[in-house]
Amino acid sequence: MSVLPKIAIVGAGPAGLTLARLLHISKVQVDLTLFERDASPTSRPDQGGTLDLHADTGLAALHKCGIWNSFQKYARYEGQELIMVDKYATELVHRQGGSPSGPSDRPEIDRQRLKEILLESVPEDCVRWGHSLREVTEDGFLRFDGKEKKEGPFNVIVGADGAWSKVREMLHGVKPAYAGVSGYEMDIKKPAETCPHIDKMVGRGMRFGSSDQKLLNTQRMGDNSIKVRTWFLCPEDEARETLNELGKMGTLEKMLKRYADWAPEMTELLRQGDLDALRCWVVYELPVGCKWEHKKGFTLIGDAASLSAPFSGEGVNKAMKDSLELAELIEKSQDPNEELTLDRAVLLYEQLMFPRAKKLQVTTMNNKQHMFAPSAPIGLITGMLTTMASDSSSVMVKMLGTAPVLAAVYTYFWTRQQFGWAMRVLWKRI
Repeated sequence: MSVLPKIAIVGAGPAGLTLARLLHISKVQVDLTLFERDASPTSRPDQGGTLDLHADTGLAALHKCGIWNSFQKYARYEGQELIMVDKYATELVHRQGGSPSGPSDRPEIDRQRLKEILLESVPEDCVRWGHSLREVTEDGFLRFDGKEKKEGPFNVIVGADGAWSKVREMLHGVKPAYAGVSGYEMDIKKPAETCPHIDKMVGRGMRFGSSDQKLLNTQRMGDNSIKVRTWFLCPEDEARETLNELGKMGTLEKMLKRYADWAPEMTELLRQGDLDALRCWVVYELPVGCKWEHKKGFTLIGDAASLSAPFSGEGVNKAMKDSLELAELIEKSQDPNEELTLDRAVLLYEQLMFPRAKKLQVTTMNNKQHMFAPSAPIGLITGMLTTMASDSSSVMVKMLGTAPVLAAVYTYFWTRQQFGWAMRVLWKRI
């Protein structure tokens, strides 16, 4: 009788939970344990914002997990609505949301809901809560803070432990570097009651404000609350130090000064936010193309493998695609009709993932540069067209990236911007 391979997954985020679910329902058996540092599923109340899942990555993984119906209960197709404005609130782009029966393929779901759906799909005894990883050993053991007993040995340890992965340290010494961008987040909990004008302005999805090398964005959540986020270029410690030194009210006042020449309806988003819920975000990223030499018994998925700034909507999709590919190869390695070892399966996964991750990192880096360039938001629009054209095999789509088309697009949106500014000035004088 063969011994079941022992696999440890470190981190119960979307990546780790997707992998756990796929291995649980696979045709072969494995001895699987998922370790998570949170004390319980509810110990961390804020699980982040809303995510748009893509057809060939996040949605494909959910289909393979067999939890599509559960996902559909919380999927928000109308959440794909996108409004792009400049500092004067001039609307440049307005893409309407979709519907389950329409052609749209990027429905939104709250990150917390996605985790709940995935968690419900794995055996309860599979997840070990309250295990904060301290050390990974060469011989496949795991040591946890406050735990005398070490766990293992494992045939494979999968790091799904995010930006500051401890498992990554076993594979290479590269640590995330500051991305040059920081920001703050607040919630408007009941906008329909407290500020109906803001509730209507934001729409059902994302409202993206960009000018002066900074952003002021909103995201509609599944409970109809609104997340308000600011992003700006600054030294690494500035945002944290401001919050520590000035407190939340002082930080809000400084934010309002930072956006002092923006339209009042834009800065009203900050005034309506719940000050008690104000949080600071400092963005980190791994180098583009970051990879490691294969090492038997260890691998990484999601942000642990290829952390990028949150400016492309690809992070969770890439993570779930990692889990999908790794699970398929592990399953194949346990098929007696296949000449594939478990170690070889992990190696093949890494060889598939590295170029895919690099491409997404390049896209994210380009987006970040366009978002915070002096030419934004128009430069962001033309930059996105350039990326779309370079990634497409269609001759018609590739034409969007040609100089005459980009010049025409730039001129069109520049004219809209100037008209919006002029109308605002005229309105003030009347």
